This record gives sequence, structure tokens and C-alpha cells, in this order.
Amino acid sequence: YTNETRKKLFSRLLEIGYKLPPIISPLAYVSKYATIDMGSVVMHHVFINAGVQIGQNCIINTKALIEHDSTIASQSHISTGAIINGDCHINEDSFIGSGSVITEGKTIKGFIKAGTVNQ
Repeated sequence: YTNETRKKLFSRLLEIGYKLPPIISPLAYVSKYATIDMGSVVMHHVFINAGVQIGQNCIINTKALIEHDSTIASQSHISTGAIINGDCHINEDSFIGSGSVITEGKTIKGFIKAGTVNQ
């Protein structure tokens, strides 16, 4: 898995002057106390709670849950049904596989395969 193609396209669009707003499904819940940076996509039935910060060009896929005060750094992909518990930090260019659970307060870098419980 790599985010390289998406990163290159995002950079190229910025270079030629595009302004890329975040795209948020009307079926997602995003706290008014969360921030989502440009170019990020939030899919259907995602929950993003208070204090969450989503960086640039991220994918937050269907039914993912991002709990309070967590940070998803730029260029990251949170897959379907993944759970990021409170006060976690997902480093730039990371991938969290479908159904994975990241327990409270963890810092994650890189690739987490589907179904992993990270304690």
C-alpha cells in the first residue's frame, strides 16, 4: 500500500492553483469542534468527535470512528470501520486497515493491517 499517487496528484493540483476543500458526506457526523484540512475526504457514516484534527489529503473511509482529541496527520488513510480511540496520533502517510482498533493514547506510524488491535 502506498499513498504516493494520491500525494503526487494533490501536490500537482496545488501547484497549478486549485483550492481543494474538504469533502464531507452529508451522512457523516463531524463535531463542530473538529478540524478537517483541505483535500481530505470524509465518507458516509463516519464519526469525528470533538478536538479531532484531520490533516491535508486524508481519506476517512465509511463507518470509521475517530474519537476525541486525536490527530490524523496529512496523507493518511483510515479504512472502513476502523476505530481510533481518544488522544491518538496517526503520523503522516499512515494507513489504518479496515476494522482495526487503535487504543487510547497511541501514536501510530506506517501500515496497520486490517483487523489489528493495537494495544
